[in-house]
Amino acid sequence: MLRRASLGKSNVGSAAFRAFALVAPPPGGRVRTRVLRAVRRAWFFALLVAVCWFYGFIGSAGMPDWPVYGVYHDLQANGFLSGHLSLPIQPDPHLLQAKNPYDYSNVNYWWLDASFYKGKYYMYWGPVPALCDAAVKWLLGIRASLGDQYLAVFFHCMTFWCGALLVERMVTRLFSARARGFIALGALVFAFANPSPHGVATASTYQTAIIAAQAWLCFGLIFAFDAVWHAASPAARWWRLALAGFGWALSLGSRASMMPAIALLIPLAALAEAWPHRSRLRRFVVAALLLGMPVAAASVGLLTFNKLRFDNWFEFGSKVQLSAFPIRFSPIYVAGNLYSYTFRPWALSCEFPYLDQVWNMGRAAFPHGFPLPADYEVIEPVVGWALAVPLAWLLPFAFALAPRPWRLSGRRDRAYLFCLLAFAILASATGVITLLIYGATMRYLADVSSGIVLLGLLGAYALRYHRWGLAAPRAVTGVIGALSFATIVIGLLLGYQGYNRHFHSYNPKLDHKIVMALSMCGSPERSAAAARR
Repeated sequence: MLRRASLGKSNVGSAAFRAFALVAPPPGGRVRTRVLRAVRRAWFFALLVAVCWFYGFIGSAGMPDWPVYGVYHDLQANGFLSGHLSLPIQPDPHLLQAKNPYDYSNVNYWWLDASFYKGKYYMYWGPVPALCDAAVKWLLGIRASLGDQYLAVFFHCMTFWCGALLVERMVTRLFSARARGFIALGALVFAFANPSPHGVATASTYQTAIIAAQAWLCFGLIFAFDAVWHAASPAARWWRLALAGFGWALSLGSRASMMPAIALLIPLAALAEAWPHRSRLRRFVVAALLLGMPVAAASVGLLTFNKLRFDNWFEFGSKVQLSAFPIRFSPIYVAGNLYSYTFRPWALSCEFPYLDQVWNMGRAAFPHGFPLPADYEVIEPVVGWALAVPLAWLLPFAFALAPRPWRLSGRRDRAYLFCLLAFAILASATGVITLLIYGATMRYLADVSSGIVLLGLLGAYALRYHRWGLAAPRAVTGVIGALSFATIVIGLLLGYQGYNRHFHSYNPKLDHKIVMALSMCGSPERSAAAARR
């Protein structure tokens, strides 16, 4: 009453109040609630921006002109914009006249690792990253060649954004916790666990397709998680399933080797979403169609893309690739790759960054007597996740503390099991094809690292909020914090050099300062190290 009386004394004030009431949301309105929620999460959005800024710093080596590690996706984008499926490259006349252009004797005339068919160059990577690049160029009117480094760093950022949102959902929904510290720490672990910084430090054509596939896979997983969480509730929406399928379709279009994982994720998400419905079978079919139709359309489009380029539905370009190391697939390489991606060691040094990836390790990369095929190649560096991602040591707790299947009636239990199985798929099925290749490399570790890190985080949170963790919260929190910190530091140290001594090659002055300041060698050794670098 007092408020109304005071307002009534002024016609101007009364008019202003009525005008504000027309546009302002009511105290309990949706808009007001969402605005307040966004304000409370401002720190989270700031974290997302800060990490991507740091990715940009790594990718650029702290220089205004970013290093270029390949241009094939950008060239393919230019080809699309000009109405062609081939790359806008004119082959060397000697290559066109050669009897066998794929013979290594013609290497001086090759565009290395491009596919060559009927006198034209093509790309054997999936077309989605190039289509994204073409869309941006068309919208902004860009005509210049950009290189693939910006595209690769963008998809690293996108993967991190999606992973951070999944971390936030795990903490707040599966465990009903509002622990900002755990959310922030988990997001940082996902951002900097090996090999993410390593890939950013060599943001090349080769990394682009791999990380783009992971970005779209995690994008789809966010909407699949939300569909499972809200299933059979008033907040349930069919478009979440459609968007999940759309993301997985783009993942397949980025990297065809994602098909085994996607083929498992679709029925898993459909079953988890359909479970609380009364007519489970009918709902399962509907959910599977919503998830699967975009993927089916992408599969048809990808096969048609192959047919139009190579006159073969199932030729992706690897068989006509101009490569010094033609890709070979065989089950005999699985054991060597499994060991490499899990346990391959690093080399220690007193010179920063202390942990060195090792090229050409040969048999020294494996224990004495480890059976290896004669043609298995140990050339490129890789450091196993069991050494480089200490937080993954908590991975078994994600399985050991999982709710039992007969408790699926509860929303949290159902969502937990969905996350557990989905992350397990991301940590295994995404790498099935690469396990068959004749050697291991750090960039292929990115096929499975997202799932491994998410499983490790799920295990950490499950342990912390289990009765065991609640009985000794400080001790368990300390262990999780220590393993998380070690994971972040190791990832950054291994990532500093990338594949090609990234900072030393493109910003030697900054590299010299960092190495001299942080190396732990004696002064003569540090001087010699500086001279070598």
